[in-house]
Amino acid sequence: MKKSILALAFFSFCAALSLRPSSALAVPKMDVKVSVGVGSTTLVPRVPSIDLYSGGPDNPVYQGTVGGRNPQTFPNWGMQLGARVTAGKVFGEIAMGFSRFYFSVGDELELIAEIEGNPLPPAILGSTARMNQLEIPLTAGYVPYANPYFKLFLYAGWISTFNLRGFVDFNGNRKALKFKPKDIPGYPLAIYVSGLRLGTQFDLGPLNFDFSYTIGMNSITKTDFRTNSHVFKMFLGWLF
Repeated sequence: MKKSILALAFFSFCAALSLRPSSALAVPKMDVKVSVGVGSTTLVPRVPSIDLYSGGPDNPVYQGTVGGRNPQTFPNWGMQLGARVTAGKVFGEIAMGFSRFYFSVGDELELIAEIEGNPLPPAILGSTARMNQLEIPLTAGYVPYANPYFKLFLYAGWISTFNLRGFVDFNGNRKALKFKPKDIPGYPLAIYVSGLRLGTQFDLGPLNFDFSYTIGMNSITKTDFRTNSHVFKMFLGWLF
């Protein structure tokens, strides 16, 4: 009798192990994430190079070259609300967020405006401008490691960015001048910018740390020349 009970118990244990769901068939888990972050936005205008000369056509004297690729890096910050669904070793995430990057109305922008034939108003030279954006990232990836306290995620995806409204700080007034993206003289910004995002994030309990790089797939400016964009972001989020 005891042998029969032991055999039945052993058989039940083996059956339970065989019926245990694998990680690939795990029940999907959804996390809602609220996060804030900072980073940098680098714009690289590919302005045609122009050689400058003085002295007239009979005796030209080379003065230098303007234009070319002159990257400028500006700070940005943002916040977003997202939902992440994880099933075993794979996950997908969609979010919506507000972002803002700052740029200076300086010599480079003045030069570009002159080349485009639409010079900047002298009053705003040297001022700081900011552009508000709406971001919608859609990403998916792989979970190479996870335990009850720590999870690591690698991902890639598509991000849609919409430039909404800009403001110029002038004489202490943070909203001295409001402008639409297309209204920047000589350097109009595109309304829609698509980007390829690569990143990694990890969960530490309810905390989420997210590091990403996004390269623009179309020009961020509506000009005769292309302007590449490179965006780095670091987000700190809370999981619900």
